[in-house]
Amino acid sequence: MSCYITACGMALPERIVTNAELAPILGVTPDWIEANSGIRARRWVSANQSASDLATTAVYDALSQGDCTAAQIDYLIGGTLSPDYQIPGIAPLVQRKLADCRQIPALDLRVGCATILYSLQIARALITSQNAQNIVCFGAEAQSKGLDLHPRSAALSMLFGDGAGALLVSQQPANNFSLRVRDVLLATDGNFAEDLCLRAPGTGNGARWMDAEQRLDGLHLPVMNGRTVILQAVRKLTDVTLEILARNHLTLDQINLIVPHQANRNLLQALGTKLKINEDRIFTNLEHYGNTSGASAFIALCEAQRQQRIELNSHILLLAFGAGFTWGAALLTAR
Repeated sequence: MSCYITACGMALPERIVTNAELAPILGVTPDWIEANSGIRARRWVSANQSASDLATTAVYDALSQGDCTAAQIDYLIGGTLSPDYQIPGIAPLVQRKLADCRQIPALDLRVGCATILYSLQIARALITSQNAQNIVCFGAEAQSKGLDLHPRSAALSMLFGDGAGALLVSQQPANNFSLRVRDVLLATDGNFAEDLCLRAPGTGNGARWMDAEQRLDGLHLPVMNGRTVILQAVRKLTDVTLEILARNHLTLDQINLIVPHQANRNLLQALGTKLKINEDRIFTNLEHYGNTSGASAFIALCEAQRQQRIELNSHILLLAFGAGFTWGAALLTAR
């Protein structure tokens, strides 16, 4: 039995934060931000918006595009790096906000930017085993509320934006739009866990969940070893691309469009160079939204579909690399 992505949805905050606005806060220039990231603007939530608010809007958008109601959802699978609360997770909050949604399983994933791939693999398993007919996968971020907006963190804080995306994954294809999920390949290497990390609050930092010393040491702020992340991401995403193509008896020339997690321009350019493909075959919206982490590839796939970049019978490759390190690829075919 096959499974299909039958609709995509997305949600973005209204506030646009340009490099001209952000650069003075971070002690850099707008041109420096663009040169080092490829980003010109990003969206930030308002004070009273949360990640679950954005997620709920994106889910409703996907449902409306797929002619499906909340009452027809059998599972919710979502993830975020910027949750409303430490406990509970974001998925139960989205379930509560969806009118007429039944008391279905609502699952949280903590795989960062690879949320789209891990959620899609779980949805595929549930559908092909006939344990569900309609599943919504989503990723949502309100990261602006947790950024260290000081020059010491300029290289990291310049990257991130807020947003949410959602996919309706179904047992049956839709008449107007469907992407058959042909294969998903996932991997993890925990040896790099601290290279992309937010340590506190947590139980791995000493006697207390969170204390003044940990705050003074900045353990509550995100950290990233950018050089390691880019090096490993390009290497791992190249390898996973070649592996998923080989096991599906396809060549890279047969892939019409690659839709990656929108990390930064340097990573995407390096990936294109490594794979020896033209930039126009890699979908990007990084310039306008920045890196929306767990929401990033959801939003990119949604925009690719709405911009008519996905043609009938074309092969699409989803790629993502996130904290953990976690990464993978999904092979989709439009029908």
